[in-house]
Amino acid sequence: MKSNARFLSLSTAILMVVVFTSHHVIGQEHTNLQVYESPEQMVAAAKEVITEITVDAFRDIYVRNDIFIVDVRTAAEYEAGAVPGAVNIPRGVLEFRIGQEEIWQAAGKKHPGKKDPVIVYCSSGSRGALAAKSLMQLGYKNVKSVKGGWGAWHEAYPGIKE
Repeated sequence: MKSNARFLSLSTAILMVVVFTSHHVIGQEHTNLQVYESPEQMVAAAKEVITEITVDAFRDIYVRNDIFIVDVRTAAEYEAGAVPGAVNIPRGVLEFRIGQEEIWQAAGKKHPGKKDPVIVYCSSGSRGALAAKSLMQLGYKNVKSVKGGWGAWHEAYPGIKE
């Protein structure tokens, strides 16, 4: 009698593992997740749906008070030099910090609203493109990424930095 109860208990446990594993695997097979072969392909796909702005066009507007400039590089990269007025929100925490008031206080601004102009940049344009796409997915309607990022900006305007 005891062995039947043990067998039944063991069979039930095995069945639960099989069902859970099958459901998990089947669930992953049926998602709409876009899979990319490389990070470069992922960035290229992001650039198909975002708007990029040249450093020359950015230079003409970066001083406007109604623009929110986000440097998505690491804190160390930002400290080495940044576009004047940019707020550093590293790419890895952007979605969680973009709306935090304390992040924007140093720039003398409230956080951007969903319709406000937001311009993002990174070192070369790749993280900036991914950041722009993420913000668009969060409902921000007026997001642009600086083409070529900080590298292009610093090359074109080496004297304009914080």
